[in-house]
Amino acid sequence: MQGEPLLAVVLWGGIYPGAKLGLAEIPVLTFTYLRVVLAALVLAAAAGGWRPPPAFSLWKPLLGAGLAQTAFQLLLIAGLQRTTAGTSAILLAAAPLLTAAWLAFARRERASGRQWISLLVGLAGVGLVVRGGTAGFEWRHLAGNLLALAAAGAWSWYSLAIGPLVGALGTMRATGGAMAVAGIFLSPIALSGAWRLPWAGISWAAWAGLVYGAIAGMVVAMSLWGRSVGRLGPRQTMTYAYLEPVSAVLIAAVLLGESLHPIQAAGALLTFAGVWLAGARDYGMGGSAAAREAPAGGVYRSALTSAPTSRINDRK
Repeated sequence: MQGEPLLAVVLWGGIYPGAKLGLAEIPVLTFTYLRVVLAALVLAAAAGGWRPPPAFSLWKPLLGAGLAQTAFQLLLIAGLQRTTAGTSAILLAAAPLLTAAWLAFARRERASGRQWISLLVGLAGVGLVVRGGTAGFEWRHLAGNLLALAAAGAWSWYSLAIGPLVGALGTMRATGGAMAVAGIFLSPIALSGAWRLPWAGISWAAWAGLVYGAIAGMVVAMSLWGRSVGRLGPRQTMTYAYLEPVSAVLIAAVLLGESLHPIQAAGALLTFAGVWLAGARDYGMGGSAAAREAPAGGVYRSALTSAPTSRINDRK
């Protein structure tokens, strides 16, 4: 077992219950906005400051990546407010399947028979996770599960959109730029209600959940994962990606008392099997270069999901 990728997935797994703690006291829009802005500031500091893209041609992918990041953050946090942290983590792990499906249906890549089987198996598992719920059927949990699944789709969009930026700017600057754009998009709707919040009454646990996701989940885990990709290679590093939802489920059980329904556990196994089949032959994960460098779940993911291995390793 290698320490760097293992610690990275454990840190990513803790983001889900951390966000649940924050959402118990901070509204969705405010929580999302504060976390995005904090992440953008920390990333800018880690990258030695953020400068505008040097070429005008990069502004279009920057705006597209920022819009995708905005959609991802809003959908994920809204889903976490309505469903469990463990279920969200499992559904976000299906993002490589959605990426592979999009590339196949858009005819940007030719899918093999093995990859079509992996999509069917993985999506069947996703269906069980979404519908499994708790002991009784609840519309709230179903809505949360569907929002989490939509967040996985938004992450696939982001992974494809940010690729040109990573090659031109590097991982930290590209991710920080996308976060900054997302913060600008969120500002008008988030700031309008922020002044009415009882800031003094928000507990330290809620603040800890917000800060943890922005710093440990973004900069620390992303750096550890990137170093592992450079040292071990993407394929060996990717074997640790399957531990992230497990980490999220275990941490949520300890901190929040959550449990996973047996039907959802079976669905999780099918989802992981589908993701593994999709990436076992030609790719590190999810059937495309856009998803081979990092797991695709989690509240924050690095732009390593979009950059070819050679470009990343050149910067290590």
